[in-house]
Amino acid sequence: MEHPLLQRLYDYWNDKRAGRAYPGREQIDPLELRFMLGSIILIDIEPEPLRFRYRLFGSEIVRRQGFDMTGKYLDQHPWSELAAMAKTAYQQVLETGEPTKIRRNGLIGDQYVRHESLILPLGHERVEMLLIGVVFGRA
Repeated sequence: MEHPLLQRLYDYWNDKRAGRAYPGREQIDPLELRFMLGSIILIDIEPEPLRFRYRLFGSEIVRRQGFDMTGKYLDQHPWSELAAMAKTAYQQVLETGEPTKIRRNGLIGDQYVRHESLILPLGHERVEMLLIGVVFGRA
């Protein structure tokens, strides 16, 4: 990982899975994620038809992007290019059960920023949720 917060999130997730493919949601304690709580996204996966619903959209992400996706679906995201990139990454994690990253330089509001996300699977017999950490920096 390039960003230390994303490395810390990965290490936390890796510890919580305790040798399993991925941890369940109940293994994740929000109090233990205080180091990046405002930069976390939680996504519920609805399998039939496949849809990704934002359960939590962190306050720092809302502040940086200017909108809140909590309770909404990925296909309602106002930035279609980012939504398409995210959908591809989410599907990859769903199919493989392995973490992945998205890196992007682009316009957020009226400024160009660097945007990096770590996408981590959560679940039991299958991937049921996604835990995502997002960090921003100037491009």
